[in-house]
Amino acid sequence: MATRRAPTQTWVARDGLVQIGKYPTVKFTTAATLSGSFSASGYGIAKAFKNITVTPPETSWEKQDLLGKDSNTFQNQLLDEKPVGTATITGTLILGEDELVSDLLISGAATATGGNTHSRYQLGKDTSSQNEVTIVVSVFNSANEVAFGIEDGKVTKFGDIRISGPDSHWEQDITVLGLAKNFYWEFKD
Repeated sequence: MATRRAPTQTWVARDGLVQIGKYPTVKFTTAATLSGSFSASGYGIAKAFKNITVTPPETSWEKQDLLGKDSNTFQNQLLDEKPVGTATITGTLILGEDELVSDLLISGAATATGGNTHSRYQLGKDTSSQNEVTIVVSVFNSANEVAFGIEDGKVTKFGDIRISGPDSHWEQDITVLGLAKNFYWEFKD
């Protein structure tokens, strides 16, 4: 007998939160929830995000045609399972504090400039790279919670920095990529 469940919760943006922290400072354990992993470590940023998309790993199959036919006169075929793909979390980060994004997403020392009053970063130098991060997108209210997380994710897009619309805030698109084994999907029971 099939179980039919009616949705009891419609998730809305005001119930959401995105948290990003450096990996391995922030790691997932079974002792804490995905979003609770940040409070346990005492490290991470939870700034404003928009345009969030979570893409779980996808398993693909490829049809293989074989010789002969089966008892129903169909050509012999099988489906060959391919390796599981990667997971991504994309979004637009609303930029806030000075150097917060640079400190979190770029590893390597900054160059002091202007008599040590400024810090300069460069991507692509041998001494700097984009950090491994742990990211969680969670939506919760007082009774329910759903969360998606990538641990040991790689920041593959550190996008354009732009001023947006009449609200005039600075924003930047980011994409975090992770292996299937580092992607988690969690519901509150």
